[in-house]
Amino acid sequence: MKIGFIGTGKIGTAIVQGLLQAKTASEDIYIYDGGHASAQKLATRYGLQLVDTYNEFEPCEAVIVAVGGSTIDNIFIKLGQVYHGIIISTGGGDLKKVKQLISADATFVKVVPNTPVKIGRGITVISFLSEEKQEVIEITKNIFTCMGDVYVVPENKLGIYGTIAGCTPAYVDLLIQALSDAAVENGVKRTDSYEIIEKMLIGTAQLALDTKKLPEELKNEVTTPGGSTIKGVNKLEELGFRSALIQATNVSAN
Repeated sequence: MKIGFIGTGKIGTAIVQGLLQAKTASEDIYIYDGGHASAQKLATRYGLQLVDTYNEFEPCEAVIVAVGGSTIDNIFIKLGQVYHGIIISTGGGDLKKVKQLISADATFVKVVPNTPVKIGRGITVISFLSEEKQEVIEITKNIFTCMGDVYVVPENKLGIYGTIAGCTPAYVDLLIQALSDAAVENGVKRTDSYEIIEKMLIGTAQLALDTKKLPEELKNEVTTPGGSTIKGVNKLEELGFRSALIQATNVSAN
């Protein structure tokens, strides 16, 4: 499958890396130059096809527009006039409105992937028009399932699903950093603390997935009467830990 890219920032690059790890041939990935050094650097690094015009995306089954901001509609219009395949946006756009801006035989899809797609452990949330063809749905899902798990949701739920999958890794990174600082303060080597914390998070998440137990059940298995863990949990409650996460998620989603 040949896939085009407009935009080679963090998420665009992560998707490219994920596709390459999933054994997509480098010559099957087309990158729009647009005079951007990042596009040229990425294409050179991995041996990708560098194109100068949107017309050169014609061999691609899909073009991923990994761009945000106020210019995105202009990209959809210009691309949609010359390209007749699947246009996939990571940066927004209303499904019905954009469909009206592009040619009748082009298709518009919205996705929110997270950065772990680059190592095949990502989560991608996808929204389609309600009347979308099954072929388009399958092609789009296939692009991202090789990089992790895929969830298809209504457009009005894309924001919150995308926030949980796409924004919260930054919250976890803050958690790792804070726990590491505390560990270092108490005499643990920085490198050791990062490794222990990161492996703890992987193990904890895998235990939850494997056992299907609720978070409160797993928490209760760790907290013993009068023990140090319950004291730490209660301090987090006192400081509004859960409330802070809920508020941060709501802000990101809206």
